[in-house]
Amino acid sequence: MPIRHFDIFTAERRLIQTSGVAQLKDARLGIDGSYWLRKILAKEPALSALGGVPLKLRESVEAEIKAFKANHIQPIFVFPGLAIVRKDKPFSHEDRRPAQRAAGWDYYDKGRPDMAMSSWSNSGGIHPADMLNQVFHILHEHGIEFIRAPYSAWAQLAYMYTHPKQIINAVYGGTELLMFDIDKIITTIDFEKGNYLWMSKKTVLQDLHVSDDQFLDICLLAGFEYCSSFPALNHNVMSFTFKDVHDLIKQHKTGFNTIQAYIDDPSVSKSNYVDTFCRARCVIKYHPVLTDEGEVRPLNADLAPNDIHEFIGYRLPDELYYYLMRGLIGPQSINTLVSGVLIENAPLDNGETTEYRNFLLGLLSIRTQTLSLLTQPLHQFYQSRKIASHFYFDPTNEHIMHHHPNYNHATSGGSTSTPNSNATLLNTVYDSTRSWHVTYEFINAEKKAQNTSDVDIAFCMKATKDEANAAKTITRPSSNKILQQKDEIVANVLWKTLEIRDLLTSSKHIHTPWGEALTVALATAGDKNKKPSFHTQEAILSAVELIRFEVLTDKPYTKTYSRIAGNDAEQRHIRLISRAMSLIPMELKNTQWKGPLDRDMLVFNSFIKALNRSYRNLCEMLALSLFLNNIAEKERTDYFDIADSLPYQSDVNVAMGLVSKHYLEQTVGNNNPDKDAALSATQSAFPVCTSVESDLIHAFQFWEGLVSGIRAIKDTVESANMFLEADEWLQSRRL
Repeated sequence: MPIRHFDIFTAERRLIQTSGVAQLKDARLGIDGSYWLRKILAKEPALSALGGVPLKLRESVEAEIKAFKANHIQPIFVFPGLAIVRKDKPFSHEDRRPAQRAAGWDYYDKGRPDMAMSSWSNSGGIHPADMLNQVFHILHEHGIEFIRAPYSAWAQLAYMYTHPKQIINAVYGGTELLMFDIDKIITTIDFEKGNYLWMSKKTVLQDLHVSDDQFLDICLLAGFEYCSSFPALNHNVMSFTFKDVHDLIKQHKTGFNTIQAYIDDPSVSKSNYVDTFCRARCVIKYHPVLTDEGEVRPLNADLAPNDIHEFIGYRLPDELYYYLMRGLIGPQSINTLVSGVLIENAPLDNGETTEYRNFLLGLLSIRTQTLSLLTQPLHQFYQSRKIASHFYFDPTNEHIMHHHPNYNHATSGGSTSTPNSNATLLNTVYDSTRSWHVTYEFINAEKKAQNTSDVDIAFCMKATKDEANAAKTITRPSSNKILQQKDEIVANVLWKTLEIRDLLTSSKHIHTPWGEALTVALATAGDKNKKPSFHTQEAILSAVELIRFEVLTDKPYTKTYSRIAGNDAEQRHIRLISRAMSLIPMELKNTQWKGPLDRDMLVFNSFIKALNRSYRNLCEMLALSLFLNNIAEKERTDYFDIADSLPYQSDVNVAMGLVSKHYLEQTVGNNNPDKDAALSATQSAFPVCTSVESDLIHAFQFWEGLVSGIRAIKDTVESANMFLEADEWLQSRRL
């Protein structure tokens, strides 16, 4: 959150100035990426009921890029990296978002969509971090420079702005930047009007008649992301003003003196506010930044205390920060390691089903494997660090994640069940895959054999279809051979992922039954003589995993919210098919959502999101492991290209599930359904869809591939009949 009431104060005091955009011509403009995204993205309340990323994301980002280029401004986006360590316990603060989301669904069910949208709009929406991979992809497409800071983007921008080499000439971001050593900030750019709003720190200090240090104390006591508002002024929320805080500092000279003056106030003493204040002050003064020498050092390093880890978090190798900055990896797994906790908040549907809660417990296995890969090349301190997962439905209970390389997952009994049928030592997550890596000679030859330029899931499964060929992917290379090409690294990450998830055997890379199902599905889901798209491949892999977890099923979950048309059998078929089809993305117009919504579909989307993100983190930590263990060439410029080639870049929404459910409901109760009428009704119901017909045809192809995979191993899959029966029912309804 921004500095509380500071924007109101500066507006009242007319401290905001206006200049023409032309003055920024040829400037290298450092931009706080998260702040910029909040500025350019219009609210899309329906996202809380749809999931996925904003529908207008690409259009909004590309419009900004076009405007920067038209005005000859060179933007350099800086996005936040790791989170600052927190001392409060998980779920110690009430999360009001679930109640607001539930209220929205209540309004929707009562036929009051406007009120529903209002509730969803106030329920927090989509966090900028959830869409960053997609934003990075768009920026990279257009050749726009971007980095991730080690921690806060504010501090990194301050370092870049004050650097003697003038890395950037101006800064665009929120007023929090004024707490750092930045003399002026741009807060808004309006390309249509041709002007921008900016604020001078010197003018603000002169207006307040305070020093730089006093201004920092005022901002801290007012409250922002790192520090809550001073409790003594927070008793009456409606009367709180920025000037009240200013008056206290003028009276007591410093923030510390102000707190001491109110130390007997129960709200101040019980909250241990003096510790919160001092920690936040140090975070601003000594925030770590990545220097142009490639080292992570605190601001004001000469004055920095020795216990920075107490208010920032434990230090990591500079090499790891570098990979974070270059976009090879995201911060989620590292945040879990540094903080010692993995906090699982309620999903968009509020996660009220028993199946979803059990599913999260089942995911602990893959998440622990991911942490094991991360900690293996790090200091012993991290390998033995206690890490616990905390869930929204059982916040006081710790689920210890035994990631230490010497932890025996097979004999401990484990904390959860998992589809991973091999009870193995977690240290073999790295050890079993480090003995092999596939070099470019084999990969290049296989690309020619498959007549493809893409190294993806389908490529890796097809390359191991033949047992003799599969053996070549697990042969120990010569000791001096390291991975150099991007395709080598991507292929090795994917093969290791498939092995860890028991789709390939660890001994010979032969397909397991589920690997066979995946291969058959991939071979039949695309158009003739053309393999399925990257997104379809992801969807098929997710479907296989969700079937293994027994959550992609035709059965209703323990809590349901809506009805499906038809008799019992038709309801089961529609439920299964629409859930499966919701795994694939749909082409939507760059506008607000228009069409029916379904909370049950959102429930299944929560399974998809949790699984896909766990897979993404596993892939990223496998890629990181290759570099930290000196298996991959480090001197390179294509780090983001590697990350961009890994699966599960962004979240999928429920649109395809909604459309397929609606279409199939139009056909129930009729052995010879009128497909044209059903299609026309669905097109009318979903005007936001670019082409309902073509997307449905694609969805049916995806379904055909998935069923083919299940049919190939039907004797080993208990749930096979539900897919085969649904497929038989579907045949007369396919476009």
